[in-house]
Amino acid sequence: MIILIAILPTAMFAQNIGFRMDAGLGAGLTFGDLKSYGIAAFTEPKVTIGPSITAGIRFEGDVLFGGSITDNAEELEVGMSTRAAILLRGEYFIGSNKTRPFVGLGFGRYTIANTSASGTGSASIQASNNFGVAPELGFAFGNFKLSAMYHIVGGETLVDIGLGDPKQISNNYLGILMSFRVFGVQDRE
Repeated sequence: MIILIAILPTAMFAQNIGFRMDAGLGAGLTFGDLKSYGIAAFTEPKVTIGPSITAGIRFEGDVLFGGSITDNAEELEVGMSTRAAILLRGEYFIGSNKTRPFVGLGFGRYTIANTSASGTGSASIQASNNFGVAPELGFAFGNFKLSAMYHIVGGETLVDIGLGDPKQISNNYLGILMSFRVFGVQDRE
């Protein structure tokens, strides 16, 4: 094990491969029949390949507040919903300057749950596990990044409102994110 730890940095330098860890915060927003807003947090360990490509895994959690669904005479207020995602991700940085645009793409598993709701009638909201993709556009400013990531999540959340028809609510959401590099080893950017 000690030999592997000693050899790994040399091998990474020779192959133009590095390791870095990013973390960040942002805003989570949903649109459609249920509009809610909240906060997102994530961490992302990744490998850098040359000066322009990264590949890694993203662990993200979002808490969204507010929103209401109206059906005939009944109204349902959603107090809080949560989303957790584990995504395999890649990024491509355009150009070689410290300030440059980038594009990213992730795909993986999402867990979505609405944890509190109240209304004029009875209602139930189902939790779900779905797969999805997440394209991202942004700008890197050295060790700091600003981006927008749209999560396209398969399936829909089914909301049964007591006397009305069931409503299907889209699981898709937008993240407006800022992130920073926590650390990097042999980072080529």
